Amino acid sequence: MKDKISITLDEKLMKYIDIIRGDIPRSKFIENYLRDSSGLFEAVWIFSDELKKVNWRSQFSAHTSQPLGKPLHKHEGFIGIVPNEIKFYDGQLLPLFNVAKKDAKKIKVGYDDNFKRFGDSRGLMPPLHFSFDKKTIYIFTRQIGKVFFTGNDEEILRKVK
Repeated sequence: MKDKISITLDEKLMKYIDIIRGDIPRSKFIENYLRDSSGLFEAVWIFSDELKKVNWRSQFSAHTSQPLGKPLHKHEGFIGIVPNEIKFYDGQLLPLFNVAKKDAKKIKVGYDDNFKRFGDSRGLMPPLHFSFDKKTIYIFTRQIGKVFFTGNDEEILRKVK
C-alpha cells in the first residue's frame, strides 16, 4: 500500500533535486532517496539456538527455493540501522529489540558451523551474521519494495560495522 503525501521543499533544494534526478520524476527520486538513505530494510532472521531446532525439511525447503523463496528464518520484520544501534522491528514496525553496534562481534557474511549450506543445494546466499549477548543472529535483508532477500548486502554490511 502506498500513501500519498504532500511536502513543501525549499526552492534551492528543489533546484538541486532537479539537477541530480535526471529523467526520474521528482516524487520517485525523493522516494528512492529516502528509502536508500533511511537505513530501514525488510528482514528475516533466526538465532543460533533456534537454528538447532529446525527440522531438515524446513532447511531443505528454504535452501532449494532460492532465490525466489524466503531464506531459512524464524522471524520476519524490519531492521533499522542507525548510527549506534541495529534496531529490530516486527512486521508492523513495532520495536522488538536493539543491539548496540559496539556489542555486535564477528560481523561477516558466510556459512559457519551452525548455518551450513545444504549439500549441493541452490542455497547460494549465505547469511549476514554477528554475535551479541552470547548468541548469534543470522539475517537476510532486502530493500523495501525489492524482490530478493540477500545476506551479502554491501550496504547493510557497511552500515552495521
